[in-house]
Amino acid sequence: MQDKLLIFTKVRQNFVGASVTALSALLVATPFWMAQAAPQKVTQPTIDAKGQQVTAALNKVLHDKVSSPGGKLQLQVQPTTRAGEGYFSEVYIAAHPAKIKKMRMTDLALRARNVHVDVPYLLKTGKVTTLASTTTLRAVVTEADLDDLLAHGKSTASMHLKVKYLGGDRVQVAGDWNWSLLSGPVVGVGRLRLAPGYKVNVDVLSLKLNGAELPGFIKNKFSQKLNPLIDYNDVPFQPRFKGIKVQGDKAILFA
Repeated sequence: MQDKLLIFTKVRQNFVGASVTALSALLVATPFWMAQAAPQKVTQPTIDAKGQQVTAALNKVLHDKVSSPGGKLQLQVQPTTRAGEGYFSEVYIAAHPAKIKKMRMTDLALRARNVHVDVPYLLKTGKVTTLASTTTLRAVVTEADLDDLLAHGKSTASMHLKVKYLGGDRVQVAGDWNWSLLSGPVVGVGRLRLAPGYKVNVDVLSLKLNGAELPGFIKNKFSQKLNPLIDYNDVPFQPRFKGIKVQGDKAILFA
């Protein structure tokens, strides 16, 4: 009897261990954007014609602003009975990858609750002004994402800049620079940080042109071309960034 009990206990332990291992593997393999669960389907409130018009306008603006090239975009807008006045209970956006105008993110999950938008401005201009919102965000930004962002930047497009995360909060930016009498390959090392106004900046600590260290005022000029890398005003419903953490070849931005 004791032998049978020992065998049963061992089998049960092996089964539980295998189940935990399988569950861990599943969590690791789950795409980032899927981990941010979409809102459960709820019964939509009855809204009048103005509310339907405003809801449709908001949906259109968000679809125009956010895309997922080659991937999948989830976008859910939940109106309230006061949607005609610009009130929405929740807006959920998830994409893998995500493209917000010129800014690319490998993963994006954004949830805005208790949203209030400027209706006259929305209907007149086709743009969203957020009057109130509680917005959370988690985004993955890779080196390639920042390369793409800088390649489309007004001040950086001609510099062919490439970004490399160096570990911790350090980042390398290398490319070509042609300014005043300075011309040639440039390599900068800086600190990735949150700046006032909910922006992501790079503080340039070292900047070399043709291998020679450049003076501080030129570093400042270079920084002005780079910054801000990411501005919360460019993201729907203005998520107030709380932190950014580098993990290998990607950075996790959250609000």
